[in-house]
Amino acid sequence: MLNVTPIRGNNQYAAAHYFAAADDYYAKEHPGEWQGEGARALGLEGPIEQAQFSRLLDGQLPNGERIQTTFDTTAHKKRMGLDLTFSAPKSVSMQALVAGDREVSAAHDRAVTRALEQVERLAEARKKVMGKSCHERTGNMVIGKFRHEMSRAKDPQLHTHAVVLNMTQRADGAWRALSNEDIFRVQHEIDALYKAELAHSLQELGYAIRLVDDKGKFELAHISRDQIEAFSARSYVIEQALADEGKTRASATALEKQVISLATRPRKDESDRQIIKQYWLEKSRELGIDYGARSPLDGLSDGPRSALDQVAAMSLPAGLTPAQAVVQYAINHLTEREAVVRESVLTTTALRRAVGLAGIEEVHTEIRRLVEQGALIEAVPAYRATGSMDGPALSSAGWASFLSEREGLTQQEARAYVAQAIQRGSLVPVERRYTTHKALAREKAILAIERSGRAALAPILTPAAVKTALEGSPLNAGQRLAVKAIVATPHRFVGIQGDAGTGKTYTVNQAVALIRQASAVGPGPGYRTVALAPYGNQVTALRNAGLDAHTLASFLRAKDKSIDGKTLIVLDEAGVVGARQMEQLMRTVEQADARMVLIGDTKQTEAIEAGKPFAQLQNAGMLTARISEITRQEDRELKTAVEHAAEGRVTQSLSHLSHVEELKEPTERHRAIVADYIALTEGERRDTLIVAGTNDARREINRMVRESLALTGRGREFETLTRVDMTKAQRRFAPSYQPGMVIQPERDYQKAGLARGETYRVREALPGNMLVLQCPDGTMATINPRRATQLSVYQLERAELSVGDAVRINRNDAGRDLTNGDRMRVAGVAGHAVTLESLESIERRGGGPVRSLELSAARPLHLEHAYASSVHSAQGLTSERALIALDTRSRTTSMNLYYVAISRARQEARVYTNSLGELPDAIARRFDKSTALALQRERQLLRREAGLPPKGALDGKSALSRQPRQSLEPQCKAPASGKEPSGYGRFD
Repeated sequence: MLNVTPIRGNNQYAAAHYFAAADDYYAKEHPGEWQGEGARALGLEGPIEQAQFSRLLDGQLPNGERIQTTFDTTAHKKRMGLDLTFSAPKSVSMQALVAGDREVSAAHDRAVTRALEQVERLAEARKKVMGKSCHERTGNMVIGKFRHEMSRAKDPQLHTHAVVLNMTQRADGAWRALSNEDIFRVQHEIDALYKAELAHSLQELGYAIRLVDDKGKFELAHISRDQIEAFSARSYVIEQALADEGKTRASATALEKQVISLATRPRKDESDRQIIKQYWLEKSRELGIDYGARSPLDGLSDGPRSALDQVAAMSLPAGLTPAQAVVQYAINHLTEREAVVRESVLTTTALRRAVGLAGIEEVHTEIRRLVEQGALIEAVPAYRATGSMDGPALSSAGWASFLSEREGLTQQEARAYVAQAIQRGSLVPVERRYTTHKALAREKAILAIERSGRAALAPILTPAAVKTALEGSPLNAGQRLAVKAIVATPHRFVGIQGDAGTGKTYTVNQAVALIRQASAVGPGPGYRTVALAPYGNQVTALRNAGLDAHTLASFLRAKDKSIDGKTLIVLDEAGVVGARQMEQLMRTVEQADARMVLIGDTKQTEAIEAGKPFAQLQNAGMLTARISEITRQEDRELKTAVEHAAEGRVTQSLSHLSHVEELKEPTERHRAIVADYIALTEGERRDTLIVAGTNDARREINRMVRESLALTGRGREFETLTRVDMTKAQRRFAPSYQPGMVIQPERDYQKAGLARGETYRVREALPGNMLVLQCPDGTMATINPRRATQLSVYQLERAELSVGDAVRINRNDAGRDLTNGDRMRVAGVAGHAVTLESLESIERRGGGPVRSLELSAARPLHLEHAYASSVHSAQGLTSERALIALDTRSRTTSMNLYYVAISRARQEARVYTNSLGELPDAIARRFDKSTALALQRERQLLRREAGLPPKGALDGKSALSRQPRQSLEPQCKAPASGKEPSGYGRFD
C-alpha cells in the first residue's frame, strides 16, 4: 500500500530525526539510502547521514547553495518534501521479519525502487520565460529511502518511507523547488505498480499469493486471514473501540474512524527489539503458522515464467495472455462509466488486476498493441494551461478554435499562437486518453436512429389544432412550444430541455391531456402514454402526477413491452441516462414504430454510466423545445439564485441565498444542519430535504437526526442491506467480493443451488475465480461469478429502527409494489417484523387511507435511514426547503451538485460549508463526461490539418499513435523568434 503525505513545517531537524534516527523503534541496520538522478547529481551516495538530511530538508544543497523556500498556502507551512510510504502486505511482513526471509525483504526493496523510478519520471520545475510561468519536465529527484520494520503497536510491518525532497535540477543546471502535482495524480498507479512488482517477485521466489480484493491487495497464500488478523493488534484496538460505540468499519463515518484512530495511537516508546521478535515467534507457534511454505518452481520444465503463466491461467479467461486479460478487464470496467479513459487510470486498473501476473511494461505493451491494431482508439495529444489542473484539456486545434472565437484571430494566427504556447510550456501536455469502437459505434447509432426518425410520422395534432386547444391555457410561452413539439411534430424523437423548476412534468401532462382528447374523438384506438425515469423516486413523482410510470431498467428488462405505433414514450430525467440504455430504448421505440419525448436538463447531474446522449442529441439537431421560465421557486430571492446558478454565475447565485454559513469541522457543520432541521415542526420536516455531498456526511447527519429526535435506543436493531456499487467487470471477478458481503441473484442458478431473490453471504474468494457462499440454511455453495453474472451485491449492516423513523427503500420489489427510493415511516417494530407507512400517503392523509405494509426481518431488509439524501437521490424531487452540506475539499462539490440541490426548494435553500472563501471556486467546478465522438472529431481535424484523408484505415499506425510517451525533455523552450505573442498571459 502507498500513502503520500506532504512534509511541512519549520523544524527540519525533527523531520529528519523521524525518518533517519536509528533507535530501537527502527532497525539499526537500515540507516537509509539514496535514490534518484538528482541525488547522483549532488554526489549523494551510501548511507544517509542525519545532519546532512536535515539540511537538505531545509533546502540547503551540499555546495552551500539554498533553494528558494516554498510554502503550502493552505497549511501556511514550509514545504520540505513528500513522504511516499510503501507498506508490504501483513503476511509478507510476517514472512520477512518473523521467519527472517531476507529474500522477501529484498523483493520489497526492489518493488519500492522500481515504483520510485516511475515517480522520478514525473519530476517538474517551474520556470519563468520572459516573465511568464511554465513547466519544465526535469525527470530527476533526490529521494531518501528509510526501511522500517515495526508498527506503532509493535506488530511486524515492513514499510519504506521514501522521502522525495523538494528540489530538482533544471536543464540549465539550476536547482529549484519540485512541482509535485503529477505525483498525487498518479498515486494509485504507483501503488498498483509496487504491488504488482512485489507479487511477481514473491511468486518467482516460490510463494503462492492470494488476492484479497480487486484493488491489487494480496497476501501470501500459506498464511490465513485469521493468522494475519492476530498480528494486526492496532487494527484490533480500533475495531474494539468502534464496537464500543456500536459501530463497524463499514458503518462508521470517516471522521469517527479518524478520531478513534488518533485516540488509540500509542506513543513510540523504548522497547527491546529482541524481546518483541521473540514474542512474534511464540505467537506464530501458538497460531500454527508454517513459514516454510515455499514451492520452488525450478522443477518445472519451462521454468518459473511458464509456471506463473500456468497459475494465471486458472483465474483468467481462456485464450488470453495475462497482459491481454488484465488490460481487457480494465477497459471493460472503466468504459462502463466513461466513454473516454485516461492512460494512468487504465494502467492502474490493469495492474491491480494483474497482481503477480503481468508488470507495467507488459501492460503498456498490450495497450500499445491494441492502439496499433486499431482496437483501442487514442485521442490526439491534448494540452492544458500551466497551473490549471482542473482546467480544460484541448487539442492544439481545439485551442486554436477557442482563440479564434474568443479573440477574433484568424485560424493561421491562432495555430501559430498555440504552437508557440506549447513550445514555451504555457500549454502543457496532459496524459493520453482512449476510447473504444464499441463506445463510438453506440454514440453514432443513437444519433443515426434519431436522424432516421425525422419527418417519419404523421403529427398527432396539427399546429393549428394545438394553438386552438391551448387558448386560455395557463402555460407560458416556453411550455406552449414544448407541448407543440410533443403533439404536432412529425419526428419520432423530440426533446424538452428545461431548467430546474420550470414545470417540465406539468407541461408533459398538458400534452398528454391533449393527446387523450384527440384520441377520444378520433377513429380507431387512442394513444397510450408510458412514462419512464431512471430512479424510483422519480417514478413515484410521475405517478403522483397521474402518469403510467416505470423505471427505465424495468421497462428494458420486460419481455412484453406492449408498445406500438400508438404509444408515446416519455423519458423523464433524460440527462442522467447513459448511452447503453439510451441506445436500447431508442431502438425499441424505432422497432415498434412508436414515438418518444426526452425531458431533462443537461446542467444537472449526468449519467452514472458512460455517455451523455441527451446533450449529444440536442447538439446534433434533434428538435428540442427549451423551457427557461422558473415556476417552482415561490421565494423571489431563491428564484434569482437558481436563475444565476442555471447560467453558471456562482458568486451572484450565492449572494441571493438567505443563509450561507461557514463551519470548519464536518461534525460541527452537520450538527448545525440537524439543529435547524429539528427546530422545524413535524410537518415542515417532512417537506424538508437535507442534501449531503458524500456518503460519510449523509450517514453522520442521519445518526445525529435520530439522536436529536430521541429515537436512538428506543427501537430494535435489524440487519439491513446497502447496495455496493460495482461494474459488470467487477461482479465477474471473485476477489471483488469481500467476506461478509451479501449476494442476491436476479435469476435462478440451479447448478450452483442459488435461487432468485434469496440472500447468500460471501465467505471467501478462492484461486480460479471461485467464490464461496454461505446459504441461508448454513450450507456452502461455490460459484464462478464469470458464469453467474446476474447478481446484486450488498453490504450487510446493522441499523436500529424505531417507531417514527424515516426510511428509504433501496431495492425494487414488484410483489409489494415497492420502488427503489420510496420514502416510508416506521409505524411498528414487533417480533421479527417492521411495519412501514408511506410518507407520501401520510402527507396526503386528508385525501385517503395511509398505505402500510409489513416486512419480515427473517432476512436482511432493503432499508436505510432517509433524513439526508445524496444529490442523485434528490434530483427530480421538490420540497419547501433544502439544507445543503457543501465541503469545498470534496470532489463531489461542483456546479452540478449545487444547482440540483438549491433548485429542489420552493421557499428556502440553506448552505453549510467549511469555507466561505473557497466555496465559489469549488462550486464552479463542472464535471462533464467526455464522448467518443468528440475524441473522433479531434482526430479527424488533425488528419485534415496533416493533409491526410478523413476516412480510410483506422490509422492505428499513423502519426497519431506514434507520439512519444511522456517526454522527459524540458517543456520550456524559447520560441525561435524570442518574441512573445500578443496576449500570451491568457494561458498563464
